[in-house]
Amino acid sequence: MSAAVTSVMFYYGSTLPRQAATARLAGVRVVLQPYHPLLAAGRFDGYFPGGSLFVYWNPAGVPPADLAAAAEPVPTLGIDPVWRLARLDLRRAAARRFAVGRGLAALRSAGTQAAGLFVDDLDLWAAAGRQAAALRTVRALLAGAGREVALFVNRGFALWPRLPGLDAALLEEITPGLVDRMAGPDADWVGRCVLPAVRQARARGTAIFGLSYDPAPESTPARPAAAELAALCDAVVHGNRSLDIWPEEVR
Repeated sequence: MSAAVTSVMFYYGSTLPRQAATARLAGVRVVLQPYHPLLAAGRFDGYFPGGSLFVYWNPAGVPPADLAAAAEPVPTLGIDPVWRLARLDLRRAAARRFAVGRGLAALRSAGTQAAGLFVDDLDLWAAAGRQAAALRTVRALLAGAGREVALFVNRGFALWPRLPGLDAALLEEITPGLVDRMAGPDADWVGRCVLPAVRQARARGTAIFGLSYDPAPESTPARPAAAELAALCDAVVHGNRSLDIWPEEVR
């Protein structure tokens, strides 16, 4: 009998999970990098027959070395000092073409196994004056895919109502337990910006997942905002910051 151990798994390494364990999972979304060996033809379905594959795509940033392979100069906003990524200037057509090309390549690396793309760092383009560039990038990718593509988006709350095919959304480092411990201004921001977006997304049928890098189990939420978030989340998952370790139940 199949059992849904978790509702979502993120894994950014390149090793294989334990097939006997993954084959029993049902209803799990699995996010993998385009280089993972399970993206080879038919392999994901063999390991996760009850799962949905989402391939990682970051339209806002790439390793600087990857720009050397571009067919044309790619406008950037400089190097991110934390993640050491070249931040693409999505207001420029050449940067959008480059980002879209990488997204399509990621999607095609998995063929028909992939339900869609996990879209990271879109929140960097969620400010009012930047949304148009982000939306043009995502819509160009969907138009170029030649098939229906589901989106699993990390943060970027202001963009969610305008994104087609929003299958799932990730609240990275925004979980009920974390909200309970937030300082006043941060908790106010959750109530003002996060919860309205989550309510609207849930009304559309979008799955909502929290992600914490705190290994301790979440305590019962005490604040009203945390309690509401707990009621709206399908699941809260824990992971290490590099996400290069499979969850314990499939290692």
